[in-house]
Amino acid sequence: MRNLPTRLLLTCAAIGVAAGIVLLPVFGFFSAAAIAVMPLGYAALLGAWFFAGVLIQSLTHRAGTALVASLVAGLVAAPFTPYGFTTVASTATVGLMQELPFLATLYRRWPAWLFYTANTLIGVLYAFPAQRLLAVDAADWVRAAMYPVAGLSALAFTCVARVIARRLERTGVTQGLRPGGRPGAVRSVGD
Repeated sequence: MRNLPTRLLLTCAAIGVAAGIVLLPVFGFFSAAAIAVMPLGYAALLGAWFFAGVLIQSLTHRAGTALVASLVAGLVAAPFTPYGFTTVASTATVGLMQELPFLATLYRRWPAWLFYTANTLIGVLYAFPAQRLLAVDAADWVRAAMYPVAGLSALAFTCVARVIARRLERTGVTQGLRPGGRPGAVRSVGD
């Protein structure tokens, strides 16, 4: 993440701030008590945590951007949630996990299938601590259902973020954000 252009950092920050504002109702509504009563509702909204990372990675194809955008989202949401600054750790963890599949390719390949597969898997994995910590009193079928619901939620939010990235790219506002990209060069998000 060395030598990141100011424009790239500002783009990460803008997406992170927007995502943090979107996450406020998720964190506010789903306090620990609400999660215990409605764990499947929490699992259904879990994908919202993935939105910022997918959007910025789709637009920029750069290392570290999911982590930065997710970190900013957590910082924005933290003062307004019952969880405080543990929110930052949660969102940063999601951003870090979103970086790993692309790190495995040394940030050289950005195929669409990797976004969908990786984020769905991360959603399922992220449901594990949520289920173990927050849904301990839920029925066994509810606890078991949290995994596929969280995975589908992550997949759905990944799809939405990818569609928005394609539409933003068509407007031309993202030109020059990718490595080696010139301000006049247009490359497809589906790369």
